This record gives sequence, C-alpha cells and structure tokens, in this order.
Amino acid sequence: MAFRKGYRAEVELMENLRKEGFYVVRIPISGGRGLPCDILAAKGEDRRGYQVKETKANRIYLSEGEVKALLEFCQAFGLKPFIAVKWKFRRQNPWTVIEVKGAKRLKIEYSLPS
Repeated sequence: MAFRKGYRAEVELMENLRKEGFYVVRIPISGGRGLPCDILAAKGEDRRGYQVKETKANRIYLSEGEVKALLEFCQAFGLKPFIAVKWKFRRQNPWTVIEVKGAKRLKIEYSLPS
C-alpha cells in the first residue's frame, strides 16, 4: 500500500498549497515510473516542483541521482525544486519542506521544535 500512503501525503500537501493561494496539479505517474516530480504549484511568478516523501522514520535519504533528476526536471520547466517530507509520527507541524539548491545526496532529519 505504499502507493496509497504516498497519494495521501501528496493530496494533503496539495490542500496546504491551495490554502496558501497556489494553483496545484498532481502528476500521477511520478516517482518510480520516470518522473521525479509529484506536484506542480504556481502562484504568480512563484512556480514550484515538489517531490513528496512520507515516512515513519526520523530521517530520510535521497540519492544524488534522485536530487539531480528533480533539479533537471524543474530547470526544464522553470520551476523551483522542493522536497516535502511528511513525518507520520508527528501530530503538529508534520511537514518539512526544503528548497533544493544543488545536486548532492540529501539527508533530511526530523528535529524537535526549539
């Protein structure tokens, strides 16, 4: 049921972005099937491409190849690349969203709010 899990996280992120005034579309053939981007969002000149992850762990790793593919895809369409991670165990503020700046392996960790 990994597909359903990922789908729910994508839909939740789409709802959050819509509340912020973005136009949002989900790419249903993304992930392991050839496209590195799950969601496209735009508000005025702010155009974004998101890769969405959901995990029960307290950290997630993305390979250099995954990050590079997202960067190249977003560059081709004039989008800012983002990784959005939903932490399943976190009740409040369950999302970490980072803008990707370079093609390197990423480690994203959950940290307690200070």
